[in-house]
Amino acid sequence: MRFVKKAAVHASAEKVWNTFARDFDNAYVWMASVPHSFAQANGSQFEGAQSCGRVCELDGANGVRASEKFLAYDEDNKTCTIRIDFVDTFIGFPLDHNMLAFSIVDTGDNESEMTWAFRSQLKPWAYLLWPFIRIVLGVFVGQIMAELQYFVENGTPHPRKIKAMKGAKRVAGA
Repeated sequence: MRFVKKAAVHASAEKVWNTFARDFDNAYVWMASVPHSFAQANGSQFEGAQSCGRVCELDGANGVRASEKFLAYDEDNKTCTIRIDFVDTFIGFPLDHNMLAFSIVDTGDNESEMTWAFRSQLKPWAYLLWPFIRIVLGVFVGQIMAELQYFVENGTPHPRKIKAMKGAKRVAGA
């Protein structure tokens, strides 16, 4: 299952690249679906990359995690390819792994365009549900793109991230 999404960003490609790729390990700062992320040596260290991989905790410290590693990284052209494997999933989890080819280019004065070429490898039984999964993943990737865009344009997390952080604090304090 493959799709490509593009978004115009009111910030330089350098600023977007800095947040997305150079500060790769800290996705939890801007991504609503990630309460915590950290560096993990789970891939190759490419020239120019500050990281070789990260783990994103998606459901708390002992829940589902995304183990992400760079398969390609080009600092000069601001492109990278990331493989996302899922760890500690529940039995009905439909995805084997995802691949993301990310690029960002300047399009004008303090303007850029990011491209997310996304591919999912479903587990064999999940192909029965692929139209539904395609819709859900399309919405999810669009939300992540919007959160990155908002963060680099405004210097603060997206309202969805703020809401997620407040919800996590309520649960932790309960």
